[in-house]
Amino acid sequence: MKTLHVLALLALSSALLHAPAGDAAVSCSGNETLLSWPANNPVWQMCWLRPSQSSGPRGSGLELRNVQYNGFPVLKRAHAPMLFAEYTSSTCYRDWKDTNSNFVAEPALRNQLGVSSVFAPTTSCDRSAHPTQAYGDCPFQLPGRTSGDCFNGVAIEDKGDHVVLTTQYSADWYFYSSRFFFYANGAFDAQFGFGNRNGTGNGTTHWHHNYWRFDFDIDGADNNVLSINDAVQSTEFTSLRSQTGGPGGSERTWEVRNTTTGRGYRLTPSRSDYETPTNQSGRNFHLVDVIGTAYVANEYGDNANYSLGDCGMAHGNLANGGDIDGNGSGSDVVLYYRSGVRDLTGVNSMICKSAGPMFTPLGNWNSMFANGFE
Repeated sequence: MKTLHVLALLALSSALLHAPAGDAAVSCSGNETLLSWPANNPVWQMCWLRPSQSSGPRGSGLELRNVQYNGFPVLKRAHAPMLFAEYTSSTCYRDWKDTNSNFVAEPALRNQLGVSSVFAPTTSCDRSAHPTQAYGDCPFQLPGRTSGDCFNGVAIEDKGDHVVLTTQYSADWYFYSSRFFFYANGAFDAQFGFGNRNGTGNGTTHWHHNYWRFDFDIDGADNNVLSINDAVQSTEFTSLRSQTGGPGGSERTWEVRNTTTGRGYRLTPSRSDYETPTNQSGRNFHLVDVIGTAYVANEYGDNANYSLGDCGMAHGNLANGGDIDGNGSGSDVVLYYRSGVRDLTGVNSMICKSAGPMFTPLGNWNSMFANGFE
């Protein structure tokens, strides 16, 4: 009988170790579509919307909502509501993010979880390898591909140890691509691609700036704190990636944690993020890399009504001294992150460049029997 009790306890322990913790399955509504990965015994669940369905003034590209890992809430919303193009001339724009655009993807991946068997999802950014020439519209002069291989939704690719969501949207001269990578160990990456669509503007050196917005609700909206290099911040803040502008200098990381459960994530810049520091144009349009703010309902950027001529990002409208640590217990917080690139005329202006942050889990996201990641 004692042996049976031991076996029963071992079976229970194994079930608890591998069962999702926290909330039950994610519920999606309206235009949202549910993604569960892997398809059997999922560790990641979330709702997604394509650019034309995304929130914020003039959209926010590929948008994810109610993201959970192992049943624990991670993000209420992840999207990119602010996107800019500025030039060495007097021209500058605040681009829109709600126009779907065709890219190459197999039918098995179109708006559903699947596996690529013939060709991989390919955006203009993936294809644009020539320094001064455009590859045009989909299928981007890709050998063996035709317009029948193109669609304008979200491609969702099961890569075995991770899942990738890909989409593309257009803003006049440009094709922008957005990708999220979610890994079985709880890590995830956000990647943004900046591509010239038809060569227009190629004769002038210019910069693109994309601002991700990560509305973290780790284990719920309350009790979340933001930190810089693990130093908790009490009020809304702005920050730079490094004072020296690249790896090897005084690099920074940013963290969000739940003060009650200890679970959290650390944001680390990718190497490509260091290649375009703030204010390279000297026009004072983009002066910060990271913004930590208190959550405000329906606040998706620095102002409520974007216009094409709103060239600068007014970070002071977001970080204006509000409390974000709830006197030590935490509160509801949002993290903005800038990824920028420079297109140098006659040199590399038509080569698509990508950038974006990486997120590593902190604490115990598995079960009471696991030791966690750090």
